[in-house]
Amino acid sequence: MSLNRIVILISIAFSTLILSSFRYIPSSVPGNAPAIVTKVVKEVKHKKPKKDWNITLPATELENNDQLMTGDRSLAVLRFIDGSSLRVRENTIITVYANRKERGLIKTTKMELGKMRFDVEKQQEEDEFIITTPTAVATIRGTSGIIEVLDDGQTLLVVESGVVEVRALTGAQQSGSVEEGNSTLISSDGIISISKATTEQLNESRNFLRTKEKSLLIQTPQGNFRIYYLDFEE
Repeated sequence: MSLNRIVILISIAFSTLILSSFRYIPSSVPGNAPAIVTKVVKEVKHKKPKKDWNITLPATELENNDQLMTGDRSLAVLRFIDGSSLRVRENTIITVYANRKERGLIKTTKMELGKMRFDVEKQQEEDEFIITTPTAVATIRGTSGIIEVLDDGQTLLVVESGVVEVRALTGAQQSGSVEEGNSTLISSDGIISISKATTEQLNESRNFLRTKEKSLLIQTPQGNFRIYYLDFEE
């Protein structure tokens, strides 16, 4: 075998190895999947109804009724059909749905526990982007903020920009509009309390944009250790 042929074969093998090391992530959501996972940090799993949990990787498609779960110090970023995104934080469980109507598309995310940030694109007149929790349903149109299911079962919503329509699912079943810069607490009694968001709440909403994992090596006389933290994407 000639030297040139050996070099060509090595080049082909090396190129194949490099390409196999990368996982293609589509810029849009394919097929009938409501959402696609674009980023994973640490332990994230997903499953279909009545199936076992599987390890979630970037480019995983989430179809109707699929669940996603994040572990300790973990997160996942989801992109939906319309370009909207969810940044799902640690110890959170969600289920995604998409229901195509004759003249629109309804995207629904059910959050059983945990917290996440939503960045929802401006919706067409017949479209809806909905997030539900055990105590509330939030209809979101061109809005950013965070939503959290608290340990006592109440739902906390902080609106960073835009307006969110909320309705309690239990008890008094109150409803209302939460405008930019405000927050609301929806109790298990169906009571909606709207107030101005605190500086801490708004800072937390913005910090949920930190999804890039970084580390810092600390050297001490007792030894070295590494600290992991999240930063904004570059």
